[in-house]
Amino acid sequence: MVLRCTSGTRTLGFRPIATSAARRASQLSSSFDYCRDLVKKHDREHYLNTLLMPKAARAGVVAVRAYNVSLASVRENVSDAQIGRMRLLFWRSNIDQICKTGEAPEQPILTVLAAAIREYKLTKQWILQMITSREDRLSDNPFSSLNEAEQYYDKTFSTALFLTLQCLGVQSMEADHAISHLGRAQGLTMMLHGIPYFAQQRKSLLPLDLCLHHGLTQESIVRKEVDQAMRDLVYDIAAQAHVHLEKACKLKSTLPKEALPAFLPAVSCRKYLSTLQRNNFDPFHPICARRDPWLLYRMTWKKLRADY
Repeated sequence: MVLRCTSGTRTLGFRPIATSAARRASQLSSSFDYCRDLVKKHDREHYLNTLLMPKAARAGVVAVRAYNVSLASVRENVSDAQIGRMRLLFWRSNIDQICKTGEAPEQPILTVLAAAIREYKLTKQWILQMITSREDRLSDNPFSSLNEAEQYYDKTFSTALFLTLQCLGVQSMEADHAISHLGRAQGLTMMLHGIPYFAQQRKSLLPLDLCLHHGLTQESIVRKEVDQAMRDLVYDIAAQAHVHLEKACKLKSTLPKEALPAFLPAVSCRKYLSTLQRNNFDPFHPICARRDPWLLYRMTWKKLRADY
C-alpha cells in the first residue's frame, strides 16, 4: 500500500523504506521540500516541467532533477579534478548502497532518490551513468568535436530523461528513441545558451573541430567578438540541435500518451533556437539571455494539446 506523506497541500506517492513510519514520512517530506527548492533555484525549466507532471510521478522526477543538479554542480564548485572525482565517488558509493540495501544516509537528495528507486524501479545503470559521464568532464575544456559533445549530452541530458520516463511508468522503445534526440537537442541548446557565461570566465566549451573549420579562436570567444565566424559556428550547432528536436517531434505519433509530459522541455529548446535565429545567431544578444516569462504557459498549452 502506498503511503501518502503530506507536506502542506501536497502528497508524495512514496512507500516508507523502513520502520518508524511517522519519522520516515516527516524526513521524506522535508527532504522533498529541499529537493524541490534546489531544482527551482538551479534548473527553472525542469522545475516548471515537474509542475505539469502527473502527481503520481512528480516526486520521482523531482528526485531525478535534484540528483542531476547536484552532479552538475560538482564541476562548477571544484578547481581540482581529483576533488571532483572524490565528490562523484560519494554519490556512486551511496547509490550502490541504496540499490543493495534500500537504505540511504540522512542526506536530502539521497533520501528522496532512494524512495524513487524503490517506488519507480529506476534503473541503476542509468543513475550511475550520470556520474560516469561526468568523471571525464571535470574541467571546462572545450569538446574536441561536435560528435563528442553530442555523446556527452546523450549520456547526461538524455539519461535524466530516460529516468523521467520510468517515473511516468513508460516502457517504450519509441519513447526512448525520441527522448534520446530531445536530450541531445537540450544539451546543444544549453551549450549555446552558456556561451556568455563561460566567456565571462574566459572559458569556452565550443567544439574545437568547428572552431578550426570556421577560423574561430578561443580568444575571440572570450572577448565576445561576434563576427561572421562566430555566427556561422553558432548556426552549425543550432542547426544540429534543431535536427534532433525535429526527429523527436516526428516520433510523437508513435509515443504512448503517458510519455508526453517528459517531452515538454522541447518547448524551451524551440523557443531559444527561434530567438537565436531572429537575432542573427548572436549568442551574446541581450534578448537571447532573457528568461522566458511565458514558459510555463507555453508548456501548459502544449500539454493541453497533447503536443510538445
